[in-house]
Amino acid sequence: MYLSAATNRITVTWGNYGKSYSVGLYLVRQMTSAELLQRLKTIGIKHPELCKALVKEKLRLDPDSEIATTGVRVSLICPLVKMRLSVPCRAETCAHLQCFDAVFYLQMNEKKPTWMCPVCDKPAPYDQLIIDGLLSKILTECEDADEIEYLVDGSWCPIRAEKERSCSPQCPILVLGSSDVNGLLPPPNSNAENGKATADVVDLTLDSSSSEEEEEEDEEEDDDDDGPQPKRRCSYEKGLVSAC
Repeated sequence: MYLSAATNRITVTWGNYGKSYSVGLYLVRQMTSAELLQRLKTIGIKHPELCKALVKEKLRLDPDSEIATTGVRVSLICPLVKMRLSVPCRAETCAHLQCFDAVFYLQMNEKKPTWMCPVCDKPAPYDQLIIDGLLSKILTECEDADEIEYLVDGSWCPIRAEKERSCSPQCPILVLGSSDVNGLLPPPNSNAENGKATADVVDLTLDSSSSEEEEEEDEEEDDDDDGPQPKRRCSYEKGLVSAC
């Protein structure tokens, strides 16, 4: 029915089936989501101390439970639109501490009224909605985190995501080579460019048989010479070997 200058007439008929009936007539006005939000901010805010007491009640040690709950995490992101909460809201009948954004919840139900909690999928009608005063205070104090943790004593601490650490360690370079008589490395190569010593690279692919033949030829030449044979130095040249 709609109010107008014309007369509104209602006719109610029922059959005589031995049952009692009742009829109700309500005069209502459709309210917008903005009006409902303003009304909720006026009469629906729950004091932070009451919310803190609720947190303690949720985390209170159960003597029948073998596992002690030391904290519970609550996201500062609305599960409806995946954005940061502005007006944290939940129903008094909900058993969880997670909130959703009242602005988007009212706008969603204005278009398609379902009044179902997006967290637990249980009925969350308008007259049971509350604004969490403790979480509203936390949102103003914690701007660089998307998640918090409630502790047993009712306090809270922010949970910040750790930055990814780059796993690119620099491998040290070991210089292998023969030392001189005094235990010192030989002087750098005179062909170094820009004042930096250039190290000869050891070719490990050489055939071992060729090196043995060269050693045998050296021994034959040394046998022909008279006099004591000088000490031979290591034939391996200095090279760079990665320690990785």
